Amino acid sequence: MYIPKGRVSTSCHRKKPRKEREKAGFWGVPYTEHCDSPDSLVNLTMKWLDSEWADQLDFVIWTGDSARHDTDHEIPRTAEEIFTLNRRTVAQMERVFHNSKRKVPIAVTLGNNDMYPHNIMYPGPNQVTHEYSDIWKNIVPFDENSVFLRGAYYSKEIIPDQLAIISLNTLYFYDSNKAVDGCPTKKKTEDPGRLQLNWLEVQLKKYRKRKMQVYIIGHVPPTMGNYYPECYLGYGQLALRFQDTIVGHIFGHMNVDHFFWIDAHELHHGVSDPSFLSQLWDKIKSFSWSATAKPRYSLVKTLRRDFRSLPPHKSTDNETEAINYDDYAIVNVGPSIVPAYLPSLRIFTYNTTNWAPSKGALKEGEELVKEEVNSEMENEIFEEDMEDEHEDDDDDDDDDEDDDEYEEREPDKKKGSKRHHGHRHDPDKIDCTLKKNRDLEQCIFKKPRHASKRSPSRRNTLWTPLGYTQYYLPDIETSSKSHPPRFEVEYMTYPLASLVPPTDYPVPQRLLPDSLKNMSEVPKHMSSEYTPYELKDLTISSWINLELFVEPVSPTATLDAIVWE
Repeated sequence: MYIPKGRVSTSCHRKKPRKEREKAGFWGVPYTEHCDSPDSLVNLTMKWLDSEWADQLDFVIWTGDSARHDTDHEIPRTAEEIFTLNRRTVAQMERVFHNSKRKVPIAVTLGNNDMYPHNIMYPGPNQVTHEYSDIWKNIVPFDENSVFLRGAYYSKEIIPDQLAIISLNTLYFYDSNKAVDGCPTKKKTEDPGRLQLNWLEVQLKKYRKRKMQVYIIGHVPPTMGNYYPECYLGYGQLALRFQDTIVGHIFGHMNVDHFFWIDAHELHHGVSDPSFLSQLWDKIKSFSWSATAKPRYSLVKTLRRDFRSLPPHKSTDNETEAINYDDYAIVNVGPSIVPAYLPSLRIFTYNTTNWAPSKGALKEGEELVKEEVNSEMENEIFEEDMEDEHEDDDDDDDDDEDDDEYEEREPDKKKGSKRHHGHRHDPDKIDCTLKKNRDLEQCIFKKPRHASKRSPSRRNTLWTPLGYTQYYLPDIETSSKSHPPRFEVEYMTYPLASLVPPTDYPVPQRLLPDSLKNMSEVPKHMSSEYTPYELKDLTISSWINLELFVEPVSPTATLDAIVWE
């Protein structure tokens, strides 16, 4: 429906703009929430991936929202249109990645705009799960179909016996979906969010027992401002309890690239704490976020405030200990092709040293986890019944009466409520890093936590993500049909020295900026705008170290400068 030279305020669906600046470009309109990606932009992106990357990729992660946004009230969306757009996008992806020449695995997840009405999804099986089961029939494994029909989530082995992807349906956690109950902890709940959390726990136990590593992907990121409180708590607990098995959390939805963390300190209060609820809802009502350029500083300000709240690396007094990496999980939120800012995508690399087919991430006989965190379990850690798919995942044994009390005091989120995506910073929050508080009930998970300094999420070893390069289209505004834009390196997380022999180049020489091509050595004191972070890998400690050294900036700074520089 996108019309080049159409009027931006009409979602680029109609012509005759009043002013030149309201005229839509051929390749899209950056820095606006009005217009989606035109076909020309999608086709350009797929053509570039086909020619430059398709033969080199091991797998593709696609975080959803393949249908247009519901911004044009004169042309309302329909369910049939949404399904048609998703079928078309699947066909494009398969034409590039999964064809007679290539069999690159694809993992996809549902977005909130892949629904009709948007944001709303009822428990399955239903029309939506049946339709997407057919649309994604070549993506979702056949033996996962019964689970998929129930909730539109699934798991998939990307590298057999080595690496898997768990694709979640985050609409069952998303607080804008009023068709669900928000992951209540009642023993016999049929809420799809709670059932999905129970299923996720079973999957993580299964993969951990097989010594495999897992990426968890979804559309809506796990923040207090996005998820129902019980869903946020449930996901966060699983993220930390299986830190040694989860090698990464990758989400979309926000249309702006950033990262944040889930920490045990935040989760210790739990949603049964009245102060947690009241302060959470107060912050949600006072927070401002939009995909437009105008209020972009709000998200960044929240991230920076969270960064400054991290504990120090080393003890600063007799009670505070150095940062405990067992207590953190890093969440990456990727950019989008939708030009809310500039269309972007990422290419990741990961460690394959000493990889042998059909063997786990560790050497034969090597135990992944030496110690359990806050666990009374000893050597055997897999005696749990693997059939307990519907077991209660709550860390509290609240009965139905307590749940009813919780529901009564939960305030309603009204349309237009503002979101808070950061962490709590109230003075009443118990500091579980202090030795005197370590044994308090609020500072102990009631199910075993599995964390190891030797796991791929903590140490650079087999399957550890090493870094990524972000490519973008910086000139779509000035490009024309006859002179299309070109993808360029926006930045990379790698050290500059990684672009010098004898290392394996993380970025092909042909795609590097001219200033970085064919370097035989890194000149002394040389730095580059393309390698501002110099991360040796993407382990939890590397991300936390980066967060600890983020410097304050002016509120007038640009978004990229605030989030990444």
